[in-house]
Amino acid sequence: MPAIVAELLARHGELISLDDVAEAIGAAAVTFEDIEAVFDALEAAGRRVESEPRDPPAALAKVLGTVRSFSALSGRRPTLPEIAEHSGLSVGEVRFALLYARVLVR
Repeated sequence: MPAIVAELLARHGELISLDDVAEAIGAAAVTFEDIEAVFDALEAAGRRVESEPRDPPAALAKVLGTVRSFSALSGRRPTLPEIAEHSGLSVGEVRFALLYARVLVR
């Protein structure tokens, strides 16, 4: 588990999404205790683990602004990782914001 914690600490800022934790664990066989140890280590390092953005409308606004500016500069639509990198959100937060947008247009 130390390698998973080190990877998460190196790749993410103060906020780490549950999706990021799941990606880092991947297909590794882990126990409940292993997962608790990962969360405890992340919290001890001053990080927060959350399942979704605290403010979905603000996250969606960041995503839309990032997509527009990226597309204008590059001439193409950005990938999810590119949106995350340029917006300061995690890939999980970008996915959640896009799902939030789908709900809004129903």
